[in-house]
Amino acid sequence: MLPILMLVVILLLLALGVPIAFTLGATALMFIVLYADIPLGLLLQQLYLGTNSFPLLAIPLFMLAGSLMNHGGISKRLINFALSLIGMVRGGLGMVNVVASVFFGAITGTAAGASAAVGQIMIPAMKEKGYSPSFSAAITSAGSSLGIIIPPSVPMILYGSISGLSVADLFLAGVPIGITIAIGYMVVVYTISIKKKYTFTEEPFTFKYFLKTFIAATPAFLVPVAILGGIISGFATPTESAAIAVLCGIVAGVIYKELTWQGFLDALNESVVNTALVMFIVATAKILGYSFSALGVGQQMLAPFMANADNSIMLMLVASLILFIGGFIFDGTVMVLVIVPLFLPLVQATSIDPLQFAMMVIIVWAIGQQTPPVASGLYITTAIAKVSMLQVSRYNVWFILVLFIALMGMIFTPHIMLYLPNLLIN
Repeated sequence: MLPILMLVVILLLLALGVPIAFTLGATALMFIVLYADIPLGLLLQQLYLGTNSFPLLAIPLFMLAGSLMNHGGISKRLINFALSLIGMVRGGLGMVNVVASVFFGAITGTAAGASAAVGQIMIPAMKEKGYSPSFSAAITSAGSSLGIIIPPSVPMILYGSISGLSVADLFLAGVPIGITIAIGYMVVVYTISIKKKYTFTEEPFTFKYFLKTFIAATPAFLVPVAILGGIISGFATPTESAAIAVLCGIVAGVIYKELTWQGFLDALNESVVNTALVMFIVATAKILGYSFSALGVGQQMLAPFMANADNSIMLMLVASLILFIGGFIFDGTVMVLVIVPLFLPLVQATSIDPLQFAMMVIIVWAIGQQTPPVASGLYITTAIAKVSMLQVSRYNVWFILVLFIALMGMIFTPHIMLYLPNLLIN
């Protein structure tokens, strides 16, 4: 009964327009005062402990690196490089959109950063080439979810901070899975482009143009190479790689001669604001998680699951369903910080691979970014394309299907989905 009451209070506060961070903190405070005899000073301690984590230091650094890239002339050079690779096929500009999202996923670490950076350039370009605005927005929105699957990923950092799982292992697992999903996206783009008979007038492939765009984009490639290279070689931790990424962003901006002093200050301001938003939610979610523990909410919710503790697939299916429903209500950050910790004891008590469960959570998070009413990925792209969310959802459902197939693959065939990551980790 208590979990249902807390959920009702959270939904009521959200419906009244209370910001999510205040909603979480107020709900925790209310129920602790009413149902638990705990000194309120402990809540302040939990508020501090929620953000007192070394892995979380990577979040502001990766956000700063992404902002520096956006202000340093990286966007158009990466997109030109992608255009030189696949711009000559039907639906090529849509596929360039996906490939650009892969690149920006390896730079920004957030879906919002990727959708804003790619959408501002690709959506107008696709509309000019005759693609429908809703289809252009759907591709960009779906591609933005690659920003949380392909490292550096802020969600993976958050997950590692609450679960104790190595962020480096999560990063390594995200690369092949993200690329596989991107290929699935491109199949969808190609199929829809044929059905809609979109024309394509892009230049045919030439090695000269490919080499020209590759050389121009080389400084931009420093970031993913520095991040993954440092982690795989053991030279740097994910947090240290984030600091290196910031340095690479500055170097690339200087090389391109497009990172001005004002642009640098704007990048700092953007990263500070975005970090503050995330960390405030992290801190208040810690209080709510503490209230769950103090009030025994976790035990009440997990009791029905323990009856099927010997069936890992069933547990994964039910957990993904609960997380999927949570994605309709909560932002992914809240979902991971509040709901996931309730499942972690169950994962530890069963035969579920912690890395398998982690990637399942990340994929469900990606689906949640594409499904209204939260749909953070859709809000940015629909605003840029000036179309309604319903119009975009007609196309977006096919990209969600790709994510759903990846989710089922992670649940039923984890040995295939995690084959390459396990080789690299072991």
